[in-house]
Amino acid sequence: MLLFETIQILNGKAQRLSYHNERLNTSRNELMCAVSDIYLQDHLEIPEDFSKGLVKCRINYGMEVGEITFEKYQAKVFSSFILQETSILYNHKYSNRSAFNELRKNIDKNTCLILIKDALLTDTTFCNLIFKDKKGQWFTPIKPLLYGTQREYLLDEGIIDEKEIGVKDLKEYTHFMLINAMLIFDEVRSLPINLISI
Repeated sequence: MLLFETIQILNGKAQRLSYHNERLNTSRNELMCAVSDIYLQDHLEIPEDFSKGLVKCRINYGMEVGEITFEKYQAKVFSSFILQETSILYNHKYSNRSAFNELRKNIDKNTCLILIKDALLTDTTFCNLIFKDKKGQWFTPIKPLLYGTQREYLLDEGIIDEKEIGVKDLKEYTHFMLINAMLIFDEVRSLPINLISI
């Protein structure tokens, strides 16, 4: 069974590594009955070519750490956002993403899918979501498909809170934001809620 972590490297420094360690070791314990923890800092050696700017690091792992790759990061830009019902179970960060690929099979690459499960908003196919209400407070769906590291960090910092958000609740929000290890909280990146096709 293969899983992976995506880690943001900023100017040669791994960001929020403790959150990745926690998720990795929780998955190893739950899925593989691992008894000893792995600390990613013991395996990360950032090549000189990737020591400047924003870099995406992918670490594959099972019981042990596997392949580690680096690439310069460029955020995806979407022109539309549509809602999609799903029954996908993705409570660990599996390398096998065939269920998401199947959902996107006939979807334009510039379209982002916002996934609905049990009548509640969850995530996109690659990141968590947060929503800004009319009072300026940010909330994230209480039942995401995957508990992302950036999501957990923002909750711990008190920047966002959890809430059940259904389709009918979207009218209560003014903006939304895509977040993951590479897409950190920045209000400049927030998008108007009317970009979501309901």
